[in-house]
Amino acid sequence: MDDTALQAAQPRDKPYKIHPGRRGVYLIVTPKGAKYWRYDLRRRGMHTTLSLGVFPETSLEDALAERDRIHAMAVMGIHPSVARRAARQGATLGCAGAAFALALSPDGELSVTVGEHILHLTRPQTDAIRSVLLACRS
Repeated sequence: MDDTALQAAQPRDKPYKIHPGRRGVYLIVTPKGAKYWRYDLRRRGMHTTLSLGVFPETSLEDALAERDRIHAMAVMGIHPSVARRAARQGATLGCAGAAFALALSPDGELSVTVGEHILHLTRPQTDAIRSVLLACRS
């Protein structure tokens, strides 16, 4: 399924979902014609529905990239909703029982704090680490 097919989706009396065939990602079409990307994350007993953006501002490819980013965070034990809230507030995240904290900035840069040491990663470095983590889970 491509963006053209999604653009052609018409509103109905009740909201409905369009599944583009990608794990957990779907588009909700409302009766007023608004279209929202959603992702149902299921991981280790956690079930959360997360917003990925508004269609067409957020394309299918963008929604899938966001899904991959969210999934990578879940694999590391970071709840995506908590991470989003912390990023908005500029706060840091600590994994349960870990001696480190993670902070993801709104522009995609990651900071890792271990004790008094802080490692700042640029967006390309963060993306590279994400790619490695995603490859390891396969």
